[in-house]
Amino acid sequence: MMDAKSAKSIFDFTATDINGNEVDLSRYKGTVCIVTNFSIKDSACEKVFSMLSTLYSKFHSGTRKDLNILLFPCSQFGSKESTNDILDYFEHNSDRSVGDVFAEIDVNGSKSVELYKFMKLKKPGNCGGFINGNFTMFLTDRNGIPVERFASNVHPYLLEELIEQHCG
Repeated sequence: MMDAKSAKSIFDFTATDINGNEVDLSRYKGTVCIVTNFSIKDSACEKVFSMLSTLYSKFHSGTRKDLNILLFPCSQFGSKESTNDILDYFEHNSDRSVGDVFAEIDVNGSKSVELYKFMKLKKPGNCGGFINGNFTMFLTDRNGIPVERFASNVHPYLLEELIEQHCG
């Protein structure tokens, strides 16, 4: 397993998907990625998934596959959700199927996964490297390098502009 300090990109990591399968993140090579932690019980959930859905439709439709969104459930900022709750949420809200959903992780503390340690090293943000809430989004370039970090209140036009810039 790759550690955060020796990794060069998110493509050096694997993650467990919501169904328990190991996914080599190198499968996303050549695309811009948004990596975010989330909770379906978070009050910002509908707003953020609506924004991500719009971006995903624009940059990952038809023959254009420039954007991938990696969604990591995290209960460190509120209610714990079961895997079944998360699966039901996406199954009954197909307009929120905006990317690949992974197994629940910790983004802070001693149990934080190496992928998040890596992204926080590259883009520590204003909280000393800590993730301070759900929907903290990391934007990576096509090489898997984190280039931006955003909170859930990021304006969609800013995200769209930056995605376009890194897709070019």
